[in-house]
Amino acid sequence: MTGFGETVGGWFGSSMVGKMLDMLGTNLGNNHALQNGTAEMLTSLEQSLSQIRCAIVEARKIPAKNPDLIKWLDILTNAAYEVRDVLDDFEAKKNSERLKGKNKITESGKFVRTLFLPDKELLELKSILEKINKIPGEFKDFRDRLPNEYSTTHKRDTSSYLDPNSKIFGRDVEIYFILDMILNYQLMCFSKENSEPGSQPNPQREIYSSSFGGSGQESKGKRKRSPGTTSEVGKESMKLKKPVLIRNWKLPVLPICGLGGMGKTTIAQIVYNNDIVKEVFDQRAWVYVSEKFDVTTIMKKIIDLLGDSSSSSSSHRELIERKLIKTIENRRFFLVLDDIHDGIESKWSDLFSVLSNGAVGSFILLTTQSECVAKRIGNMSIIINLDALELEWFDLLFKSYAFGELFNYDRESGSSSITCKNNAPKAQVNNLTEDKLSDLECIATKIGEKLHGLPLAGRVIGKMLYNKLDKGHWGKTLKNNLWDDESTCEEILVSLSIGYKDLDPDVQQCFKFCAIFPKHYVFDRNTLVQMWLAHDFDFVQPKGGESFKLNTKEIKLEDIGGQRFDKLVERSFFQTTFHDGKYVMHDLIRELAIAVSRKEEFFYVNGLDNKISNVITRHVGMNCDGSNQEEISPICTNLRTMVLFGNWIKYSGESISNIFGKSNSLRLLDLSYIGIKGNACLDAICRQSHLRFVDLSFSGIDFIPDTFCELYHLQVLDVQGCEFRKLPTRMNKLINLRYLYASAETLSLISGIGELTNLQELKEFRIGDSNGHKISELRDMNEISGHLLLTNLQNVTNQEDAATCQLGKKRYLKSLELTFSNKMDGRLGLEVLQPLKPSPSVEMLTIRGGGDSLPGWVWSTQSGFSNLKCIEVIDFSLTTLPAFGELPSLEVLRFTGLYDLEMVGDEFYGRFDVVFPSLKELQFSGMAILRTWSDAPAEKKSFLVLKKILLNCNALMEMPTKIFTSSVVELELSVCFKTNNIERILQRMPYLTHLSIATYYDDLSIDCTVMRFLEVLCLVDVKRLFFVGGLMCLVNLRKLRIEGFNEIRELFVVGPNIEQTCQQNRFLTSLHLDHRSHSTQNLPIAGSLGYLRSLLIRKSPVIEYTEEEGRWFSQLTSLETLEFSGCSKLRGLPSTLPMLTKLKKLTIAGCHKISSLPESGLPRSLTELYITECSDELLRRCQPEPDEGDDWWKISHIPHILIKERPWRPHILIKERPWRSYIF
Repeated sequence: MTGFGETVGGWFGSSMVGKMLDMLGTNLGNNHALQNGTAEMLTSLEQSLSQIRCAIVEARKIPAKNPDLIKWLDILTNAAYEVRDVLDDFEAKKNSERLKGKNKITESGKFVRTLFLPDKELLELKSILEKINKIPGEFKDFRDRLPNEYSTTHKRDTSSYLDPNSKIFGRDVEIYFILDMILNYQLMCFSKENSEPGSQPNPQREIYSSSFGGSGQESKGKRKRSPGTTSEVGKESMKLKKPVLIRNWKLPVLPICGLGGMGKTTIAQIVYNNDIVKEVFDQRAWVYVSEKFDVTTIMKKIIDLLGDSSSSSSSHRELIERKLIKTIENRRFFLVLDDIHDGIESKWSDLFSVLSNGAVGSFILLTTQSECVAKRIGNMSIIINLDALELEWFDLLFKSYAFGELFNYDRESGSSSITCKNNAPKAQVNNLTEDKLSDLECIATKIGEKLHGLPLAGRVIGKMLYNKLDKGHWGKTLKNNLWDDESTCEEILVSLSIGYKDLDPDVQQCFKFCAIFPKHYVFDRNTLVQMWLAHDFDFVQPKGGESFKLNTKEIKLEDIGGQRFDKLVERSFFQTTFHDGKYVMHDLIRELAIAVSRKEEFFYVNGLDNKISNVITRHVGMNCDGSNQEEISPICTNLRTMVLFGNWIKYSGESISNIFGKSNSLRLLDLSYIGIKGNACLDAICRQSHLRFVDLSFSGIDFIPDTFCELYHLQVLDVQGCEFRKLPTRMNKLINLRYLYASAETLSLISGIGELTNLQELKEFRIGDSNGHKISELRDMNEISGHLLLTNLQNVTNQEDAATCQLGKKRYLKSLELTFSNKMDGRLGLEVLQPLKPSPSVEMLTIRGGGDSLPGWVWSTQSGFSNLKCIEVIDFSLTTLPAFGELPSLEVLRFTGLYDLEMVGDEFYGRFDVVFPSLKELQFSGMAILRTWSDAPAEKKSFLVLKKILLNCNALMEMPTKIFTSSVVELELSVCFKTNNIERILQRMPYLTHLSIATYYDDLSIDCTVMRFLEVLCLVDVKRLFFVGGLMCLVNLRKLRIEGFNEIRELFVVGPNIEQTCQQNRFLTSLHLDHRSHSTQNLPIAGSLGYLRSLLIRKSPVIEYTEEEGRWFSQLTSLETLEFSGCSKLRGLPSTLPMLTKLKKLTIAGCHKISSLPESGLPRSLTELYITECSDELLRRCQPEPDEGDDWWKISHIPHILIKERPWRPHILIKERPWRSYIF
């Protein structure tokens, strides 16, 4: 596998080597006049560097399997690392001397002392330079022995030909959707052509499809048939329901996007060869694009396919364009552009403008691995994103290749079988019995689970197994790592690596680093970028040779790293999750990272399953179970990265320090969630002078040694979850620290934190009244970005004191929160707030508890601070509201706890004719005595784009009417209104998508027949509730929460055909019920909600689920998330849970009577399990090895498990470290 990784990935350390050697040249250049010998060294180095750069360019053309090249690259890399270590030591000593104040002499003397290389470092550099000077000659020696021509390019081409032996499973929805789009687009064009003469087509039109964009569910008990290459689309298509917008009506471009091997080309081939496509288009063409997007070449290929090939022989661009226009003019064509790569956006417009000369009705289908390409080139409101096949479909695909003619599948019934057919080759069926075939089928199922749903992997591995239908051979394949066999996996990884080869070398280096993380790891974007920065992975030149002109006032290092990460996301190397900033990596992409990372450099160790076998291993991630410490420690002498993935098991400091203690080059150390006992580990950390990233979060440490403050290179320190009584007095001497993650209590222990001027984030600063803790500490901390919370503002004594923090100079701040812990005197509060005017970069402002007045800079358009987008005022004694309506950029305005406000008058709206022109969200909450709220004057236009209203004012008698406009789509009312006018208000907002009403002490009637756009409905604590027409009229309803009702009428109005009634409500995917609404009378209809994906049952009085209620659960065939919360009487879960074959996440919270999991176990499809605040017996039964509980076998297959006792007690189990970011 290592060899293959070098072949496809080559060697991309050139940028790193170039950077390190440039640093060496700079330092020597600064010293050449100060020390004997440095001038000669500099001259020699410059010659060598020039030759090395040329050699690196040449090396990229050589196959990386060449052993001489590998040896040469290792020598060069090792030399560069050695240079960096020496220079790091030199820089650290300079910082130490400066901080100790020993260089306080004249400026010239200071300059000399700063740049002077000590004799020891100079000797080391001379030794390294001797090695470097030999490198160009060594490269020339083996280069001369190579053939004249060589290439590492893996040439791949595709055509429209579809192999009749191809097996297609699980892609029916996507194929039918594309065919639906094409067919209905043609019908729309035909209708337009036959409309009134002179009418012009709308540049933006909607077409419809039902095959995609809905839930994609199949009829019960019946599988969809594969469309093949016939015109079955007319049989399978349903009525058109889902609109898709085409931004260019004349020539639609529909992208198919996904990882390599997902089946993009196969789907395009099926569509291309479909009878309907052949019939409705005058011309068809298939062009394979690949890496080089040359417009002239593509146009010539299209001409060859559609016109006279002899006429495309010209190389003149103008002539080719004319010929192509003539070829397609007044003709309806269908064009497939297969495998488009990044970087073609600027060229695409040239090609598209020529292709737009075809007849209306032409259609372009393209395939790409890049989501960025799909978004920028596609002009439809949807992208066909291909993910891994579902397990049931992949199982069929894999077995169809593994068993060949022995496999039989009936597409009508959806049944499959494997038998010794008469038409199967004799060599296959010899010595095969039905029992042996059954054993092979079981093994095939297990092997298929390891292939992660990638169709290409199913085909390649399946064909490999087909050649030898032997149980021993298949069992060995199952037991071994599939990726160790280069011959079987090369085709798979080559397909995946096509997108990898398009990446810039620096981005490739960042991607390879991910090989040290385990499967299913949840990546935090910011943390990964900081890890890259710890190794300088982002200080490189982009493709093409242009260098970043890094200006720290404009572009931060993190911004460059973020661009690298976003590039990987766009190329589908990372996949988004439901959590902001959290990403996962597909298992096969991880395998690619391992393949291209040259295992001797990047390595992940899982217990004793893997061994580190090369002494130059530099980056290691290890599943720390304690069993492999002796094996790993002797060889980790060159480590630059060590990440331990632990499970809340305490280790002695000695055992942990043995793992990394023998390395002197460590840059990154992550011991988070590893229980550390004793001081030995911390002492070992303090000896790692090159450290830039240290994560000790939730490690149990309670002190930091004084020598820790000598880690002058340290950029990131994370001690979240650790409690300290005191910190070293020199913590503020870590002057390169960019990120310090700690609790507010810990941060408040640092005296003189203002010296950490490189800090990029400071979530909270507690203002004190003693030196080292005053607000003036913020004066020079101008790199702070993101969010800043200033608390204890009552400790600021006067206006002059407040002005010392100079918030106006913090140009990277986006969000500012100012908090007084005590209620302030109105005058003093205003004096403190007035000089705290932040930089114009701030878009979000929160002020809490500042007295009875707001400073003018908050709301005045004349203050030069009118670009605020969000303002939140909390716990103020305001009696009137200033003219917020004049702020032109204000989008969100929230007032909470204004207990002295009785009336909102005209002054709230301001002087202008148009008030609140940009406001999208308005919140009034906790207004105890607010009775009157006047409307804006009749002559003023107001709330033109208001989308969301949240009101919680229990004394309000008079309401404005202008805020309740047709633009409002979200409305939340709680403890509101003395008058019964909610029904009238709802009639003014016909386009509501979200409605929440809570604590309404009167009858409430909701007319469901007129709220057809409603998607989310939340109703809590209403006296009596009436649904006019029944909830089934809410055809777009996705989420429903009903709690705390005395009486509910017409909740579900069922028609004569219950299935048809439920089909109307097919978008309902989330249902929250409490003990009143979760009743037997609602179960039958709810059980028919086959599209439901999320169900929360809260505070249910059920003790045990009956057989009928168990059947109700089993009908929820699409359920993915299930939660039982606060069901204090419930003794057990439904026994039918294993029948929920799509369930992915199960949460059991506050169910104290549940002592065990169902005897039948839990669904195999589960990927997440959360058990919190439940009985000690249940926790004991779910214990993992070595003290395995009785129920562990029921959950051991689940990748992510979080079990937690009482809120004040620690977690007892975290499985597969990824979830360390999601600790509740």
